[in-house]
Amino acid sequence: MKRLDWLFMTSLILLIGIGIVLVYSATSNSGLIWYKTEWFKQIIHFAIGSLMAVVIVLMPAKSWKNIAWIAYFLSIITLLMVMNSGHISKGAGRWLDIAGFRLQPSEFAKITYLLISSLWLSKNRVSIMRPKTLIVPGLLFIVPFSLVLKQPNLSTALVFTAMTLVHLYWAGFRLVDLFLFVSPVASVILSSVSTLYWNLLIICVFFISIKFKFPLWIIILVMTFDIGSGYVSQMVWNSMEDHQRSRILTFIDPMRDPKGEGYQVIQSQVAIGSGGMFGKGFGEGSQTNLAFLPEEHTDFIFSVLGEQFGFVGTFVVLILFFILLWRGIMICRLHPDNFVNLVVAGACSILFFHVFVNVAMTIGFMPVTGLPLPFLSYGGSFVITCMILVGLLLNMRLKGKDI
Repeated sequence: MKRLDWLFMTSLILLIGIGIVLVYSATSNSGLIWYKTEWFKQIIHFAIGSLMAVVIVLMPAKSWKNIAWIAYFLSIITLLMVMNSGHISKGAGRWLDIAGFRLQPSEFAKITYLLISSLWLSKNRVSIMRPKTLIVPGLLFIVPFSLVLKQPNLSTALVFTAMTLVHLYWAGFRLVDLFLFVSPVASVILSSVSTLYWNLLIICVFFISIKFKFPLWIIILVMTFDIGSGYVSQMVWNSMEDHQRSRILTFIDPMRDPKGEGYQVIQSQVAIGSGGMFGKGFGEGSQTNLAFLPEEHTDFIFSVLGEQFGFVGTFVVLILFFILLWRGIMICRLHPDNFVNLVVAGACSILFFHVFVNVAMTIGFMPVTGLPLPFLSYGGSFVITCMILVGLLLNMRLKGKDI
């Protein structure tokens, strides 16, 4: 108990408490019996997740190396099962019904991919100068990424991408290496948005490659991928129907369709803006109570927070997230082991990516992707996954020296 980080634990407990209160506030008008309500189910989810976190903390740290491959392959099997017999909701097949419980395998796949990526990269250095070193990490990434994207679940697939970039940096990539590595993806996006921005990207890639003295074959390879992906993207864009292009543009800028695709973001901004400095008070949000805000207890729980508790409430919650992630990443300073560092960095990157994207989404800075907010949004598999990540962080802190 003395070795626990009580600053970390305090911020965690406060976030969990705030989350339960917000879910109660967002769903209190449902008219359901108390034990059937979302807020009570959320308490059960946290109880199950906390129990799993305690079990994880008590396990030897070395055990995660031993089960990484088995857990990874089991998660791939469950993702394949989703494709064949998964429960479909709102046009996406992401859930499995097991013994009366509905589970989302893509959430638990984050954990298994975190473990297997940490195991491999802790033993094998990667370098953009040696493409062979990227083959195995690439395969370990592309399999779950593709299966999750197929569901379709773009938001969770992006979580895998964010964690992979953090792991590559931790395993030997420089920031400039990461820039060149992701430049083809940036080329696809920018070539569809603006030819000027795309040309500027190509020029930046060329001069940065020269400045940092990359070998000629890497410069040629990267430039070929960037230019080729940009032209292919433009060809695909021009071949689309007008309604297809309009849907993509509305995804990027919801204000193009305020009564359709952009409705959620507009209502979210109204809710947060109407909260002012101190908010309207607990349970007093009109956007929430009158059901103007869709998915208020899941993806848009931050909007409920902003409407009812204002700028002060959102600021306090963001500070709590900062403390949680700061104390989490500080675990890397306690133990020099590569595996420990990769697990900690990967776990923190998953939580940070969820927080960043969700908050940016609710205030209109990013498209609506459906990523929930850790510890605050309602959800079964997601809540348990967050608590498993907490358990891993505590396990690495308390027992990382034994690896």
